[in-house]
Amino acid sequence: MSIKKLNDYLKKPDLPIKGGKALTPVLFSDSKGNYLERQIRPRISRVIKFWSEKRNNIATKIGQLDNISIYVWLGTCDLTYYNYKTKYIELHPDPSEAIKDTVYNLNEIVKIVQNYPGCKVTLLEVPPISIYHWNKSRDYPDTNQFINQDCLLVKHILELNSKIREINQQIQVFPPTLSVDISHNQQKS
Repeated sequence: MSIKKLNDYLKKPDLPIKGGKALTPVLFSDSKGNYLERQIRPRISRVIKFWSEKRNNIATKIGQLDNISIYVWLGTCDLTYYNYKTKYIELHPDPSEAIKDTVYNLNEIVKIVQNYPGCKVTLLEVPPISIYHWNKSRDYPDTNQFINQDCLLVKHILELNSKIREINQQIQVFPPTLSVDISHNQQKS
């Protein structure tokens, strides 16, 4: 989506939501959920709940709401890490282990949510990200060293997304493919 189209969309008034709400939508995410919440229109953010605090206990949070549809959006921060010494992000030193841990955690979340009959869980795919561009936006002096890391990161994101699709098929949910939508729209603009 181009910037002009996005601005035009944001200027449109919200249409009233019709019908009754069966499930409360909840986005369970890492830190990117905080960024997303700040970008959403206030009226919509009252409808969607955001759970993105550190050390969030999903079982406790589920008990606070009835009949929820949880959209789990994790993985980006698992494949990269923030180097506190340099203040930039890098590829995880062992991406295969990070994928294994993330898949384990996603399966655990699914098991927890399945204990609540009024709840539904959907795992969202990891969108494409760029270590190079993230560090460049923070004025890293030599971002060229991150180009190879970006290539490896894409490979690992595709692998993780494949595993996320497998889990979603097992629990019979069909989420939007954000990674495809984001890539497709970036190519258009």
